[in-house]
Amino acid sequence: MKIGIGSLNKTKVEAVKSACAKLQQTFPYLQNQRFEFVTMGARTPIPDMPLSQEQIIDGAVLRAQYVFKQVPDLDYAIGLEGGTFPLTTPALSPDVLYFLQNWVYVYNGQTGSLGSSPALPLPGTIVRQLYEERRELAEVIDEFSGRHDVRSNQGAFGILTRQLLSRTHTFEISVINAFIPFLNPDYARF
Repeated sequence: MKIGIGSLNKTKVEAVKSACAKLQQTFPYLQNQRFEFVTMGARTPIPDMPLSQEQIIDGAVLRAQYVFKQVPDLDYAIGLEGGTFPLTTPALSPDVLYFLQNWVYVYNGQTGSLGSSPALPLPGTIVRQLYEERRELAEVIDEFSGRHDVRSNQGAFGILTRQLLSRTHTFEISVINAFIPFLNPDYARF
């Protein structure tokens, strides 16, 4: 099975490979399948720091579609995007909550499927720097944690949860969720 990954980021690539290994263990018909992964950068018009669910999802979809067009003979292309978004709801009005979340789009050239990670509430200090000062989350979380290049390692999820949920793990969950409609034969029966 040839899978294109729309990223060169090691945490995203690792998440796809780990998710595929778990899917292979879960679905018997995949156990004899050999996975081949092709990675490539996939630029989109979406900002580097998506600040809405729409931007996060559009980024994932556009990355997968780009990779599918660029790499011949793919079975699936995967676009991965993370970002933050505001949430308003009448029950909490007038408060606005802000969350960190990852989205993945798996595309086979004809149809696609979305999957997401859990959404983690963001502290007000980070929200202000992202939405009022227009800073990048990677820069803010590096400063907050006193570490360098957190985005290529444990990510903001890892820092904020003390590694209970790493960036790789949350993208892995997203990949699994996006693949399920393609791989679980029982899915269509529900």
